[in-house]
Amino acid sequence: MFCSHCGNQVDPSSRFCPACGAPAAPAAAPPMGYYPSTTQLTRPRTNRMIAGVCAGFAIHYGWDLNLVRVLTALMIVLTGVGAIAYIAAWVIIPEAPYALPVKST
Repeated sequence: MFCSHCGNQVDPSSRFCPACGAPAAPAAAPPMGYYPSTTQLTRPRTNRMIAGVCAGFAIHYGWDLNLVRVLTALMIVLTGVGAIAYIAAWVIIPEAPYALPVKST
């Protein structure tokens, strides 16, 4: 391992460069089991019926949209918890940002 400031060789276990005193950048990998999320669950502005909650879940997890809508309707009809969960998701899940138009030349 080499110092990024002065270029001298640095022992991998040391925290500072012995030549210039600059902190050595650790080349440690993230802890096991840590996977940073690259996408956020959002309610899309298109292809939605009421609030876009079902469409958001279908897009985020890669599920079939019609299946998600049918299962949600069954949950709402068969249990009262489904309606409360849908309204809570409507409030909690943010809307997707507006899509900017493509610039044409």
